[in-house]
Amino acid sequence: MDEFNAAMKAGTTTVVQYWMNWMLLVFASSLFFIRKHNPARIVLMVFILTLPIGWTIWLLSKNVHLLGIAHLILWLPLLVYLYTRVIKNNEYKIKTTYGVWVVLLVVTILISLIFDIRDVFLVFTGAK
Repeated sequence: MDEFNAAMKAGTTTVVQYWMNWMLLVFASSLFFIRKHNPARIVLMVFILTLPIGWTIWLLSKNVHLLGIAHLILWLPLLVYLYTRVIKNNEYKIKTTYGVWVVLLVVTILISLIFDIRDVFLVFTGAK
């Protein structure tokens, strides 16, 4: 674990570390909505599954820039689910706390996936 933490500090900027904390906050906020909203349960499940997959990727590669593979595997289908089941079907109201959370979550996932695709590409092309 110490090796992982050292690699994260060496391989990422302070801004990226703040972003990772933001993602943790947004995903963990699903706990506030799991009682009444099934999508929040799914978000929590995906978040929990991301951890062992990311850890496995780290153990195999020792490259923090490949951790985004776990996001691509799990968060891309989650994004499709959130769009088709929650946003497209208007299963949320933007003026509610749940609605604000859904929008923040979707935007956070989109931004993260863009950077994850970029990082994985840069690793596979030898730039990182």
